[in-house]
Amino acid sequence: MLVLVISMIIAGCSSTEKNEDNITEHVVASDFVLEVTTPTVLGTGEALKVKGTIKYTGIKPVEVSHGEPIIRFSFSGSNEQRNYADVGYVTEFKSGQVVEVEDEFIVTKKGKQNLIVDMTADISMTMKPIEILVK
Repeated sequence: MLVLVISMIIAGCSSTEKNEDNITEHVVASDFVLEVTTPTVLGTGEALKVKGTIKYTGIKPVEVSHGEPIIRFSFSGSNEQRNYADVGYVTEFKSGQVVEVEDEFIVTKKGKQNLIVDMTADISMTMKPIEILVK
């Protein structure tokens, strides 16, 4: 029985090996932390699924004017274009508040590609490009 339980645990753990190809990057500006999680190795025809979060680490509530969505992604390995609203939104951030944005691109180009992530608002934050290998 113990051998069965141990082998099930090992089998369960080994299924997460693909997650080793994921990377999480972050950048800090003022009282905000922008964090992005993305796969770094994909094949053509697959979907690149990215998730970005903004966390407010300040104490006092603060209003931020921004476009929609507040986190924007662009990917050189896809032909997809995004139409973003540049103005007109205000979010009040309270201490510890997190805003999450997810996006998806269908991968069409092979080779080394770049994922660009930025936050265009009163507080402008841009990450260095994240390299993604498309096989």
